[in-house]
Amino acid sequence: MNIKDYLWILKSRFFEKRNIVLLIVLFFTFLAILITLTFFYITNYITHNNLSSPLSLNIYVYVEDQIINDELIKEMEATNHVIYATNLKSSLSIFNPQSQENIELKPLLDEAETTIKKGRIIENSLEAICPNKFYPDDFRDTLNSNNYIKGNKVIGKTLNINNQTFKIVGTYDAKKIRNSANECYISENDFKSLPNAIDTDILTVKVDKIENRREVAREISKLGFERIEGNIIDTNYNLMYTGLLISLVVLIISFALIYNFIKKKIRYRLTTYGILKVSGYQNKEIFKIDLLENIILSTICFLAALLIFILVYTLIINNLTIFDDMIYTNQIDLNINYFYVLLSYVICIIMIVIATKYLTSKFLNVSIHHMLKEE
Repeated sequence: MNIKDYLWILKSRFFEKRNIVLLIVLFFTFLAILITLTFFYITNYITHNNLSSPLSLNIYVYVEDQIINDELIKEMEATNHVIYATNLKSSLSIFNPQSQENIELKPLLDEAETTIKKGRIIENSLEAICPNKFYPDDFRDTLNSNNYIKGNKVIGKTLNINNQTFKIVGTYDAKKIRNSANECYISENDFKSLPNAIDTDILTVKVDKIENRREVAREISKLGFERIEGNIIDTNYNLMYTGLLISLVVLIISFALIYNFIKKKIRYRLTTYGILKVSGYQNKEIFKIDLLENIILSTICFLAALLIFILVYTLIINNLTIFDDMIYTNQIDLNINYFYVLLSYVICIIMIVIATKYLTSKFLNVSIHHMLKEE
């Protein structure tokens, strides 16, 4: 059978009543799958929020009797699995009266902590790297999307702080390490020179792996420190498991619906299949016709469902302010994840292929006489 014959058969039955019903069923099924997998992505992101952040590698040592100096810090850093120890925290929000901007500054102590998206890492003094999606303002009530500066537009801008001008030479992925959208890094020496840099009596000790935090905490306690916090990981997976369970239930129901309606369509067409077989068509060729037809229908429905999903989802998210603080601090990601969109489409096509393959094999492997009797 040539392609022309395929197209003629598809065209002759594309707008059958059964196909119109299947189109409606597929549209709502695919829309449900898109919503469900997006919900699973969001719950998975929230669940792994702490584990994805470099903060999960930190333990905090409260210094009570000892004096914090370079020797004490070096002693901490000599402990196995310790990357660095510091008593420097993020600076106070820096207010620039000329541009009305509030920027949080942090010392860059571990270059591996940041993933450079544009430009380069800090190499000289008075240089800074800022988020690739930079919000140079302290969050208060609601986010203003117009305040975001993105990508290459960030590089080359300057931060005027306490009569010092820092040039932004690169951007980093703040979402990956769950930093706020206004957190920039400068060199450790530049940070120490800031008049309002926070110098605390709490040592932050960063370890190389999460599983080594308990061991490091034990070793540090041997140095005479009694209060050590942050060495217990308590991640609640209930939200992610709930999203996963809902996704599985929706996928099973979706497959059952697709299977049932394809089954009805094939049974409705048994007489047509019998005529095709009498005309010399093999089961394999009839399967290809049905599969191509169902894939075309599925793709049309998926694109329509995706368009409606994007429009409605964007409208809801843009008018929902309850999550603004979590978006600002990258604790939640409400952007549409197109990997999950692609995954939704692949799952839909797999369902169509399995249902079509099984049902055509089941109903075509009967006698032509039986097919022609079905009306």
